[in-house]
Amino acid sequence: MRGHRSCGLVVALLAGVFVRASAQDSPFNVRGLGMPGRFESVRSRATGGAFAGFDQLSALSEAPVVDVTRLTATAMGAASYLTDDLNGVRGSRRTGRFPLFQVSGPLWHGVVLAGGFATYLDRSYRVVIEDTITLNGSGQAVTDNLSSDGGVTDIRFVAAKRVGRVALGVGFHLLTGSARVVAQRSFTDTSTYGSVTQTDEIAFTGMGYSASALVTVTPGLAVMGFWRSDTRLTSRVRTATVAVNDLPVTIGGGVRWQPAPEAAFAAAVTRRSWASAADSGAFNTTSWSAGAQLGSGRRPFRFGVRGGDLPFGPGRAPREFAIAAGTGLTLADGRGVIDLTVERLRRTGGGLTETGWSVLVGLTVRP
Repeated sequence: MRGHRSCGLVVALLAGVFVRASAQDSPFNVRGLGMPGRFESVRSRATGGAFAGFDQLSALSEAPVVDVTRLTATAMGAASYLTDDLNGVRGSRRTGRFPLFQVSGPLWHGVVLAGGFATYLDRSYRVVIEDTITLNGSGQAVTDNLSSDGGVTDIRFVAAKRVGRVALGVGFHLLTGSARVVAQRSFTDTSTYGSVTQTDEIAFTGMGYSASALVTVTPGLAVMGFWRSDTRLTSRVRTATVAVNDLPVTIGGGVRWQPAPEAAFAAAVTRRSWASAADSGAFNTTSWSAGAQLGSGRRPFRFGVRGGDLPFGPGRAPREFAIAAGTGLTLADGRGVIDLTVERLRRTGGGLTETGWSVLVGLTVRP
């Protein structure tokens, strides 16, 4: 991180150890820059993300959009039902998100263009810190409430073209967004001390570049690889720059095997250099996924697993594991597709265990 200035009570609370978390999104969002988003469509999410690098509806790599033959728009919505346990303190919450939208279509001479947005970092949370401070020589019990609502969005522009058995793609990314941060301190002794509240709007900006390749080795076997480099994330409050954080370089690859028309299998791995993104408490991450799709294209059955590290946490990198399954329904001769995925999630780290269910719905339209 190149620069960082304190923001009064907000930063003081961020530096604290939270006692319990409730509402909005994951407590793992509190540390570091937040929770990284997943650039996967609903149908790829059902396979644990294993098919995302081969999927023109996902935003993970660019090369697959070369298979788009007509104007296509896709969007997804997600609802999560989660439970947190921090050293015996439990809380439940429900969240809703619209984390992905993309439009793609052929242009000329085999070039396909795509654009859209996806969640890059989620910065939504609410935490409560209970502490005792010394005022006028005596201890005073205080309760600090800190909430953040917002995050960083990845606006993506993509071009892809096929050259023989190889599909190549490049992308340009604009990172933008904001988070509304509210910090409030209240005293148990309300007759002597009043509460104090600070509200700020943190604006985020950045950019990145990416490239990918997808190689059809045989009619039933394909491999892919992707690379992405994001520059720096600048955080501003009003007109003042409060932080400039380096962002990771991402590399990954995968393989897809389709031994029969109604059976396909895939596996993928991704590495991100998040350790450069903060002064401390940040870790490089490796994630993996494996999944399958069985049945016809009109009503497939998809399932998969994924696991790996989270980039921000105390002491060591938190861990994540999920299993998922889903299906899809094709309508109007392929002009509309509805995808549905259910995911079971578990995250652990720093004494915190987070478990829950996510339900994802995707809608794809080809007019």
